[in-house]
Amino acid sequence: MLSAAPKAPPGIPLPREVAAIWGAFLYEGLLAHVPDHQRIRAILDAWGQGCIELVIATTLHLPEVWEQISRKWEAEDTDFPGVFEYEVISPLGEYFAEYLLTHDGRLPSKEAVAAEITRLIDVFFAEKPLVVIPMSKAS
Repeated sequence: MLSAAPKAPPGIPLPREVAAIWGAFLYEGLLAHVPDHQRIRAILDAWGQGCIELVIATTLHLPEVWEQISRKWEAEDTDFPGVFEYEVISPLGEYFAEYLLTHDGRLPSKEAVAAEITRLIDVFFAEKPLVVIPMSKAS
């Protein structure tokens, strides 16, 4: 019998609370980031399968984000230099929207999405945190 179950036990699964927040930010990047109703209609028309189906299809990639960021946490003891949801999850939604518009309504392959997630995470951690200088020391 064939099984899709992994041979080795998976790591910590994506927590429901995180999935809900990430889903909201993914949607924001996908359809709500730019309040342009023509763009939203173009994305949904290109997709052609309904808004809920698009949200489901794109959120299926959130475990890949969790897996990649979890590996980074395990490999490095690093702080977040910004807001992950604003700088990784929402732009991932924008990536899906642009891809749909430029690829005849098709979503990218799992491998292409994984590569984009890697790129977004790398850019996120490459940014230098803002250093705040107290006004008393600025002059």
